[in-house]
Amino acid sequence: MPTKQRGLRDVIVRRLGTRDFDLAFQAIRTIKRPQSSFDDEHLRKFLARPENILIVAAEEGIPIGFLLAYLLDRVDRKQRMVCLYEVEVSEPCRRRGIGRAMIETLKTICRQENTMKTWVITNRSNLAAFKLYESTGATADARGDEVTLVYRPQN
Repeated sequence: MPTKQRGLRDVIVRRLGTRDFDLAFQAIRTIKRPQSSFDDEHLRKFLARPENILIVAAEEGIPIGFLLAYLLDRVDRKQRMVCLYEVEVSEPCRRRGIGRAMIETLKTICRQENTMKTWVITNRSNLAAFKLYESTGATADARGDEVTLVYRPQN
């Protein structure tokens, strides 16, 4: 259900589904600007999977931010957890509370899904991200600068 966020006139923040393909496509194309192959079929499959969460902030029908998260099953309990993977707000729209509004929408979804926790990886040196997560209620569970290691498939 779309919601208008207090203090954000004309900004609607909501989770997108299969019926929202055009808005989702526009958000990913204009804000994320994928460097790899990106096509209609892949996005349709992504939107159809209930464990994938795409939240978009739009102003006058134009996407100005998106949030990607994933509901994950656990092997040791019935409650799921959520990986908050990415938050992006278009450059001219930053520092208006749009990232905060998208995270609050995700937190509502998490309450509805009765998840056990939501986690996100960032670096303390990424001040904008770190402050956003802290200001929306996240707490750091480690000292020092976080590191993420990535394995890439060999060609």
